[in-house]
Amino acid sequence: MDYIETTLGEPVIRYPWQGAEKLPYFLTGEYDIEQAMIGKQSCLIIAPQGELGTISTIKKHISRIKNDWNDPVVLELQNLTRQRKQTLVAEKIPFVVPGKQLYMPFMGAILQEKHDSVITPIAEKLQPSAQMLLFCFIYGKNAPMYISKIPSQFGFSAMTVSRAANQLKNAGLIEERSDGVKRVLASSLTPKELFEKAKPFLFNPVRRKFYINKSLMQEDFFVAGLTALAQKSMLNVPETEVYGTTKTLKVTSDNSQLVDSDKQCEVELWKYDPTVLSGENCADILSLALSLEHIKDERVEIEIEEMLEKVWEGKVE
Repeated sequence: MDYIETTLGEPVIRYPWQGAEKLPYFLTGEYDIEQAMIGKQSCLIIAPQGELGTISTIKKHISRIKNDWNDPVVLELQNLTRQRKQTLVAEKIPFVVPGKQLYMPFMGAILQEKHDSVITPIAEKLQPSAQMLLFCFIYGKNAPMYISKIPSQFGFSAMTVSRAANQLKNAGLIEERSDGVKRVLASSLTPKELFEKAKPFLFNPVRRKFYINKSLMQEDFFVAGLTALAQKSMLNVPETEVYGTTKTLKVTSDNSQLVDSDKQCEVELWKYDPTVLSGENCADILSLALSLEHIKDERVEIEIEEMLEKVWEGKVE
């Protein structure tokens, strides 16, 4: 029986990939390429015909293959050194060494050589585009969503949306269905259930925080942090106003600490623009909740819970 099937307990079907005809010879001459279905998950399995190249070469080859393929690409190797394994894992490149090792984060599993009887679940954090897509889906009350309609809403390329959708699908958060030739995202869970299931994959959207003089505020700043929570709840307005931006600003020793809350404001550097989700100059509720998780204040926690309840009840457009 196939090692992957035995290990993961999922049926595995492997067959020639027709898309290989589109690839340049340096790839088809370098790898044996098969398409595979592992349960309901589609992927490509590529096996080097000779000696494995450098990590930079492997990344370039996989990147080229992904020009014609959206799902995961898995390296199938006959043997693997400890150093090579560590490098592949660090670069999040899936691989399998039949009978010995398996690293498939898109299936939520790692199997180490010395622990062949143990599969350790892992949770790989979502990409910013995938987190935004998930939240948009939840705000839509988990109603079926046509992928083709998403790019114009987010300003993403079709490829970015496709990859985001694939990451949500691979994480088991959203199902993909077909309406003719159109791809549709769907879920049988409630918005609250989906958010709870997604928590291990979610990340704090704030990269870092600093302070600036209020005279240096820019027009594209949006309301964030406790200031945003105060706008959306009964929480008192914080002494120091908090704003967010996605633009990288120069941080110096002058703005590394708060000196005067009347003249300064706190600025959060965000990994994505939450106003795309909120439709206003303020962070959306789900992203805001994640950005405030580190604050262990009972009043804040209560207001966040009440704010989230409005989302679960469908009272937030």
